[in-house]
Amino acid sequence: MSRPSELDESIFTYVWRNTRRQQIWLFVVLLVSLPLYYLTLDLPKKIVNGPIQGEWAAGQTHTYFAFAPTLPTWLGGATLPIFDGLDLDRIGALVALSLTFLFFVIVNGLFKFYLSNYKGQLGERLLRRLRYDLVDRVLRFPTGRFKQIRGSEVASMIKDETEPVGGFGGSAFADPALLLSQALTALTFIVLQNAWLGAVAGGMVLIQLILIPQMRRRLVVLARARQLTARLLSGRIGEICESIPSIRTNDTTNWERAELGDRLGKILWIRYDFFRWKFFTNFVNNLIAQVTPFIFYLGGGYLVIIGKLDIGQLVAVIAAYKDLPAPLKELITWDQFRVDVQSKYAQIREQFVVRGILDSALQAPLEKAPKHIEHEVQVTALRLSDDSGNDLLEATSLRILPGETIGVRGAIGAGGEHLAEALARLIEPTAGRIALDGVPYESLPESMTGRRIAYSQSGLYLAQMSIGDALLYGLKHVPVRRETREGRAEAVRLLEARAAGNIELDIRDDWVDYEAAGVDGPDALLARVQEVLEIVDLRRDVARLGLRNRLPDALDESVAERILKARRRFRERLNEAGEEDYFEPFDPLGYSNYASVLENLVFGVAPAETPDGKPLVSHPQIVKVLADSGLDSRLVAMGRQIAETLVEIFGDLTPDNPLLENVDLMAPDEVEQYKGLLRKAQAGELSTKERMSFQKLAFRYIEPRHRLGLLDDDLRRSVLQGRAEFHKSLNGELAEVVFVHSPDRLNPAASLQDNVMFGRVVDIYADAARHINDELIATLREFGLADTVFEIGLDFDIGSGAKRLSSAQQQKLALARALLKRADLLILNRPLSALDLESQHAAMERVIASREALDVPNQAIFWVVSHPEHADLFDRVLEFHEGRLVEPAPVADTEPTNTA
Repeated sequence: MSRPSELDESIFTYVWRNTRRQQIWLFVVLLVSLPLYYLTLDLPKKIVNGPIQGEWAAGQTHTYFAFAPTLPTWLGGATLPIFDGLDLDRIGALVALSLTFLFFVIVNGLFKFYLSNYKGQLGERLLRRLRYDLVDRVLRFPTGRFKQIRGSEVASMIKDETEPVGGFGGSAFADPALLLSQALTALTFIVLQNAWLGAVAGGMVLIQLILIPQMRRRLVVLARARQLTARLLSGRIGEICESIPSIRTNDTTNWERAELGDRLGKILWIRYDFFRWKFFTNFVNNLIAQVTPFIFYLGGGYLVIIGKLDIGQLVAVIAAYKDLPAPLKELITWDQFRVDVQSKYAQIREQFVVRGILDSALQAPLEKAPKHIEHEVQVTALRLSDDSGNDLLEATSLRILPGETIGVRGAIGAGGEHLAEALARLIEPTAGRIALDGVPYESLPESMTGRRIAYSQSGLYLAQMSIGDALLYGLKHVPVRRETREGRAEAVRLLEARAAGNIELDIRDDWVDYEAAGVDGPDALLARVQEVLEIVDLRRDVARLGLRNRLPDALDESVAERILKARRRFRERLNEAGEEDYFEPFDPLGYSNYASVLENLVFGVAPAETPDGKPLVSHPQIVKVLADSGLDSRLVAMGRQIAETLVEIFGDLTPDNPLLENVDLMAPDEVEQYKGLLRKAQAGELSTKERMSFQKLAFRYIEPRHRLGLLDDDLRRSVLQGRAEFHKSLNGELAEVVFVHSPDRLNPAASLQDNVMFGRVVDIYADAARHINDELIATLREFGLADTVFEIGLDFDIGSGAKRLSSAQQQKLALARALLKRADLLILNRPLSALDLESQHAAMERVIASREALDVPNQAIFWVVSHPEHADLFDRVLEFHEGRLVEPAPVADTEPTNTA
């Protein structure tokens, strides 16, 4: 594991320590390029004074490009005639010098190109290192730190505020060296041509270098204020997103708007002030830069007129000065960039250099499984307090032996839950200690506590991932099966990871610790996962999600064949059981009464919107099909009738009226919209977009469900005609999002359930859904598809914070993840508070009894219960009251003591 870099106080120290070799190489390349840069300044003078304005007799030649360096006097002072040069006439000299000048311009440009690319690569690599270092520090923050910071602000700092800091890495040393050398080269050249003009140029340069950076100091202050307010805005927006339930239930949306508007107003004035001062500074800088050529033209022209300066020298001086403002301006800009970056780096460092940060060695990857807890977990005189110093738990001592179960009861905040968090290493002790087999927690690496202790609580945050990944997350410590990868791409990946100080472990390897789960490998893992989900009563939920989830993209061919066979067998089972009346199969040539008009038109799965975000009904192919089949006007009329009926029945109700919850044709907030559209329709003023709004209503219509009598046989025939036209014209981007049903093929956009059933339940019968569901489950089992259903369910995306799952499902999933680790100590902190009393009791019984099935008979359980009566299930009961352990129950060979 690459050790993370320390965040030095100075950005220059951080850059130099991490990119020393690359910076030295940049200096070497820069030194090599300087003589070539000087030649691009000197050659124009030679061209003007030589072949252009020099005195040449007819047929006269001059020698050019002679190279005879003279040795120093201490080496004898001899002249070494290396190259005698070329004798060229006037035209030849002009061509040769011009081509030479062009050659050095190109070479100098190539040097700049190389330097720019190298600096850019160096800066991006340093940015990667810095971001990695910051994330690494977040992972090592003391747990109390996370109560003082907002996740959105930390993300903003790592993502956005490091951008200029990382970009500074490539220019921290190379840019000032390059720009100063270019400016000094040009200034030296001017001085060599004329000392007075050189003094003028030097004086103006000195004014720029002193005045402009001082003027730009204010910009740094304003930039810092802008950065801080923007960071606070990011955190505030994150809070709004998380607080939507509170905002909606307290009618504080307008207060939030006003508060947000006030913040945006402050940012606006800071930005106004910033840009005014920035443009004024640029004005002064440009004015100084333009005054100098004026002096050159006036003073230099006078010197030419009186014969103290030749025209070639004046042209060369003016040409050289044209190259002088650019590096000076860039140097001043660099200095501004330096001050700004140093300021941002200092602010970042303030947030990420904190007391109590964990030693990186405690989180070093450990490939060998740590030893088990063999003797006891000992809590000695443990005291816990919050950030304000208020006691959460008074001095408490106890011992937890292998295999025993401990029930902890007490009111919320009584102390039991805080002790559980301390045992899980989520709270730092104020005093006392916790030890595993005599080794204090603070000395133990996370590879020990993270693998031998499992923890779950209600409200435990689950990141966005699939159910399967969420379950296996607790088993991903280090790669257990490394895949050998060769080739240039892998070599570059490792090289860049090392250069940026990143960890070299590959996320593509197999990280699942099968041994910890108690299985031999991937093939046996599914059964263990099913077993654990059965314990927490989540297996059926996952199976339901699998039935309703779309098929995976990479579906095994043998599984696809079994699904198609199951489709045919499902129909046979319905006929054999005499339940065919409960089901209406899809017919490519017939109209399905229990599918919507849109589903019948496309005969497949179609999204509500096209890939460009427009309503599907507005797509040119759909519009053409509706026009050619005569459905355009008929669906508008049908939609009007639906709208008139619904508005007449529900038009006087408020959008939050519960009666509108069962109206699936029209959303509650659309009632007022369709009232206005109906008034326009009566006046004959409907636009194309408004006509499509009525068509969307008609597309949702299902006759047996909505029973408005709007669908006759003639309209059904028109829809079937439109279907045929649609399938003929289906191509382009629409063909990528609309998936047509076929009796002989799977529909990749449909769920597994729909692919097997290939039809709709006739829901006019009360028991139809139950009968169909029974036959479907029996069919799936007959063809061995139960595991496939379960695997598809495991692929279900739970969403950010697992918000696509109910609270009970989230808690069960977190508990299942803890059980799957088969840890030596299982700490459960009111893990199932969303369940009712009986369900919690049953879950506790199953979890305690599961130790034998999971082959962890010596697993100790420390369970903070939500209801006091549940504590009777455990070997020992601890009761807490106002932060004190008031009822320690005895256990064999140990006598827990309360030091409160």
